Amino acid sequence: MRELRFTVFGTIGQSVGVWAKNIVPITVLGLLFFSPLIIWTGTLVADLSSDGYVEESSWTVWFIVTTMLAYAFDQLLAAPIVYGVVQELNGTRAGIGACIAQGLKRFFPVFITVFLLYWCVVFGTYSFVIPGIVMACGLYVAVPAAVCERPGVMGTLTRSFHITEGNRMRIFGLLLLFWGARIGAKWALIAGIDPEGHAGKMQAVLLGSISIDFLFGCLGAIMQAVTYSRLRQLRDGVSTNDLARVFE
Repeated sequence: MRELRFTVFGTIGQSVGVWAKNIVPITVLGLLFFSPLIIWTGTLVADLSSDGYVEESSWTVWFIVTTMLAYAFDQLLAAPIVYGVVQELNGTRAGIGACIAQGLKRFFPVFITVFLLYWCVVFGTYSFVIPGIVMACGLYVAVPAAVCERPGVMGTLTRSFHITEGNRMRIFGLLLLFWGARIGAKWALIAGIDPEGHAGKMQAVLLGSISIDFLFGCLGAIMQAVTYSRLRQLRDGVSTNDLARVFE
């Protein structure tokens, strides 16, 4: 029997495979959770004048808010997706309604967990980069733990640190690749289009940027669930069947 391992590329490959098999429900869930940012972006695109002018304040606010909220939206989206991923890894298929229902059942503890997780990472990064990285790696599976184990808000945070112990460098590598690709895609979009002074190009940048956040948000949510499942098997000997049973 092949030894179970947690690897960066193995996790990414399995996550992409899960996404490909469940592209419709995951896309619908992503659109639902990202709808506030999508609607706001669409409004800004519609408000662009024909000469490409948009108020600098509107652009600045949009850029800052979407950048800051991207991480939080990824975490919130992970809540309903965890259920679908666990079912997929267990050999069954979860519908959109079931994923939403399971997410709603755990909405308040997950919301508080995400709130604390977000500020732990943000303030850790603001004060000094290394604490933010440590927090992001140690709390990487906090949302899946909140959904599957329900140990309470503070228990969820400490539980995530326990589950990730011994594998945080690999999680750091996973996050480095993920955010490097995400930021790189946005940079390539802006550099390739060069939107300054052109309405159509500015609109393309706005729509392209929110599309990148949406796609990476969906993939990031799946990766959290896959990582959680793999680490639970490694640390606790918990199978995907055992994980699926908590939702019964």
